[in-house]
Amino acid sequence: MSLKSGSQVRLKKDTGFVQVNFGGGASPTLHPDSDSRWNLVAASAAPFQEDAFLAYRDTIDISGVSMADLSMVNQGSGVIRRGVMGQANLLENLNVIDMHILSLTPLTGDPLPYFAMMFGLPTGRSITDDRLLMVNIQSFKRGQQDSSFTFSQNDASVYGSASTFSSDKIYVYRLVAMYRIAFVTSSGAGPARAPIDPAINGHIFAPATSFAQLVQLKEFDTVATAYAVYRGNELDQTFDNP
Repeated sequence: MSLKSGSQVRLKKDTGFVQVNFGGGASPTLHPDSDSRWNLVAASAAPFQEDAFLAYRDTIDISGVSMADLSMVNQGSGVIRRGVMGQANLLENLNVIDMHILSLTPLTGDPLPYFAMMFGLPTGRSITDDRLLMVNIQSFKRGQQDSSFTFSQNDASVYGSASTFSSDKIYVYRLVAMYRIAFVTSSGAGPARAPIDPAINGHIFAPATSFAQLVQLKEFDTVATAYAVYRGNELDQTFDNP
């Protein structure tokens, strides 16, 4: 890789497979075959809905670029999915929301509030678009009229406005929310939910993915660097704070 002004550098980071077990009337659990970096942030079980929230964290080391006194210009980000979203033995309405984040500063504290970003809601945390290279949100569903073991993608959102930056690392996050929601049935009183059968055990799985980030190198940008330090201080975040 050529570390000189004007060069383009392709950065990549993989995330692992994750599987969550549902059933038995208990909160969903993380399957042991899941990648070791996955963390089950929260899970719950109720008569009409079971859900699980999972977080994956990593970093991309770009210290060699900063050591060469170069800045980076964002040329675009993307997510490569290395398999299908699927389930086994679950009969109800199923939903999965899969969010990938590339950030120049760490998402500090408990990851659960950041799941609000999936729905465009405030997180209550200090995070702004100018520190985000990419937020990629994809929604998948399998409805009660569908007997397939795979999911269909039904919505997506992509944003992020970070441009020129200098840093030693890029922070990588993948947040996944999984929902098992009761059927709607007809009765004399009108539509009603049929409780989830706790005796039915099954699982939902999400495939491995890859982050792809393209940057162009340029001579060290003191203005962009000073702004990055300012924003890090203002948000009570630093580049070296894991």
